[in-house]
Amino acid sequence: MPFALLMLSGCLTQSLSPAWFIDRTRLLAVRAEPAEPRPGDLVTFTSLAVDPAQDLLIVWTGCVLESSSSFGCDTTDPDAISLLGVEPLLPPSLQVPADLLDDLPEEDRDEGKNYFLTLSALPGDTDLSAIEELDQDDLLELGIKRLPVSESTTANHNPEIRQLLIDGVIEVLPGGVLTVQRGQTYSIEPILSEDAIEAYEYLTSDGVTEPRVEEPYFTFYATDGSYVVDYSLYPYGAVDWTAPVDPLADTLTIWSVVRDRRGGMGWFTLTVEVAG
Repeated sequence: MPFALLMLSGCLTQSLSPAWFIDRTRLLAVRAEPAEPRPGDLVTFTSLAVDPAQDLLIVWTGCVLESSSSFGCDTTDPDAISLLGVEPLLPPSLQVPADLLDDLPEEDRDEGKNYFLTLSALPGDTDLSAIEELDQDDLLELGIKRLPVSESTTANHNPEIRQLLIDGVIEVLPGGVLTVQRGQTYSIEPILSEDAIEAYEYLTSDGVTEPRVEEPYFTFYATDGSYVVDYSLYPYGAVDWTAPVDPLADTLTIWSVVRDRRGGMGWFTLTVEVAG
């Protein structure tokens, strides 16, 4: 479970809006750099958390390995949970102990160990000095990030979306703005960096190591307009998005998120202006 979305309304029926439509607090992606650190590495974290109505503070917490599970920190001891940072004011980071894998046999260090980190949201105007005093009930839990630490010679790296290709001809670079016509449909294709398709070794449940090649996949989101299909699989990454006829605002946002099978992530944020 490289990334678990525990979204507000994620498993409830109170909202019938499509998954791609950003109309509430959402955590779309989480990224660790490096994606699969070695002992002694300094890891930095970023998240793609969005809310159309307000700015957010994203609180990152983590716990010791013995107190973590696939559901995050399951300890009742508050001293076992560490505050790693608060985006965007205190960039979250983690210094991996140099001796983290020393208790593992040499043959197990390619698989290594895992950290589990929890991300929670607060309103953007929350007093930063009071965050450590807040009760867990004051936080909106958004998701959990698994961070593998290993000595693998084929450690994972994050895939990068270097540009979006619109209708097969218009190249939009990071920071670019796309102007669209009301009601018109556009093809949107994420273009990955050349090193995004990695070859790596995978240890099966039978203890057999087999070669594999990454298969990145994409999910798409927007604050307006519509998708027929909001996901795609490399190398056929293009999806169709239709601009709104009656836009909610003159400017809207589209996000494309790429994930690989080992937990690496990247994203591209596109500002869209609706003409007329």
